[in-house]
Amino acid sequence: MDMVGSGGPVIVAALKWSWLRASVDPLTGSVQVGVHDTGVSAADEAALEHALRLAGRWSGRVVAVTCGPPEADAALRAALAAGAAEALRVDAAAPDASALVGNGRQVARSLAVAVRRRYGVPALTLCGDRSVDRGTGTVPGFLAAEFGAAQALGVVRLEPGEVGDLLVHRRLDHGRREVLQVNCPAVVSVEAAGVRLRRASLPAVLSSRSGEITVVKESSAATASPRMLAQGPRRPRTHAIEPPAGNRPQERLVELTGAFQASTSARVVGPLPASEAVDELLGYLRGRGYLSESDGSRP
Repeated sequence: MDMVGSGGPVIVAALKWSWLRASVDPLTGSVQVGVHDTGVSAADEAALEHALRLAGRWSGRVVAVTCGPPEADAALRAALAAGAAEALRVDAAAPDASALVGNGRQVARSLAVAVRRRYGVPALTLCGDRSVDRGTGTVPGFLAAEFGAAQALGVVRLEPGEVGDLLVHRRLDHGRREVLQVNCPAVVSVEAAGVRLRRASLPAVLSSRSGEITVVKESSAATASPRMLAQGPRRPRTHAIEPPAGNRPQERLVELTGAFQASTSARVVGPLPASEAVDELLGYLRGRGYLSESDGSRP
């Protein structure tokens, strides 16, 4: 677990600066964002509040980080006013319409490189579960991969134990909960479930205006990585077929549609062990033409 001097464990609050709302010109279709239409989501504010509570319990310090243009400094100054010890911004261009298709890997890599260079691997990283603009929720998982840390995503409640130990509650379907014991270093994403960021005092707000914000350039390794623009289902390859037999249009239509041929009815298979389920799925894909006989083979 990394420390900063004798100040205790480092707890990073990764805030996603993004569009909160936008307007679309009905004539040109251009997307317009006003001065007050950017910021952080309620989930990110809940992550900052959890970080501040844990820092008080573990005698640690909170570092608020974000990735964005100079306009994102307003969100970091709000974090400083609420009680964060330091603020770090990765200088990056403002988001545009094409960036909304990305998968979060570039943002996570940029943040991880900047945080690791200055603080090493933090003891705990807290994020909002989903940002307002993309809504994919992939950044926390990519951060955990970059740090080589444990992860717990979609958390609604945190129960701190000894320094470095957490008991977290995840929301499941049908009103159920999953309780996990998490050991640091870890990355935890939280929902905005009953937790609101504390209100900063007036002296703290005034002091945050002159507070220092460390700005680092976006890593070239992060910007050089490919970005996924779109994805879709796999379609079987086209192949040449013989023309239908028959002299009359009705005969050729019947052959093309297979109206009088035996068809395979739907069936329920399982539950099966993982290995048998994979074999069943691959066999179905081969039978439907999605895979050839040489594709998808298992050792």
